[in-house]
Amino acid sequence: MKKWISEIIAELKKFDLEVLVIICYSSFILLFSLYLKRTRIFFPNEPFFEKMLVLGIMYGISPIIPMILFKNKPEDYGVQIGNFKVWIKDILIIICIMIPVLLIAFKFTNLKAVYPLSYTARTGMNKLLIYEFVHLCYMFGWELFFRGFMLFGLSKKIDYKIAILIQTIPFALMHYRKPPLEAYGSIIAGIFLGIIAIRGKSFLPCAILHFLIAFIGDILGLIF
Repeated sequence: MKKWISEIIAELKKFDLEVLVIICYSSFILLFSLYLKRTRIFFPNEPFFEKMLVLGIMYGISPIIPMILFKNKPEDYGVQIGNFKVWIKDILIIICIMIPVLLIAFKFTNLKAVYPLSYTARTGMNKLLIYEFVHLCYMFGWELFFRGFMLFGLSKKIDYKIAILIQTIPFALMHYRKPPLEAYGSIIAGIFLGIIAIRGKSFLPCAILHFLIAFIGDILGLIF
């Protein structure tokens, strides 16, 4: 038994510690988010708004622990402006591509019955604006977690192309409750968002782009 334990420990020591922590810690955070019970901190009477904001904050601050542990800086996780000229161009091009794609998707599929995700957001302009603000906060936390912490954290230790593929897996799996078209599309989206983050040397373009596409979808859902 002692020999077996020693052999297992020896195998574990072959892992890069930071890579091991990023994979295990990110898995724990995502699982924890799935089991998170209802809170009443920001929107006691709006559970959907509440959960979205709490999750956004949790995703956004969760990288602080490994950042301190490994003495990293925020920019090590893509928390910086980065190459603005590159990523602003990427955003504009992709938005121009996605608008007609979204128009077709919302016209001929059931996506229009799903978005906005909150029924309350459909009841008036004030509620819609609050929802979009909360959604923006959520997207920044979400993208900081996937394209910031996971992608840039792993890219320091392994090939960035492998890091893009690794972070795409949990990103796509977290879409399992979404409509099938969106869930399958998240595989491609995860790869493209990873490329954009690496090109722009920042998680910011991913947060902005993800929110803009979601916002356009919400508007189309209300129109159709």
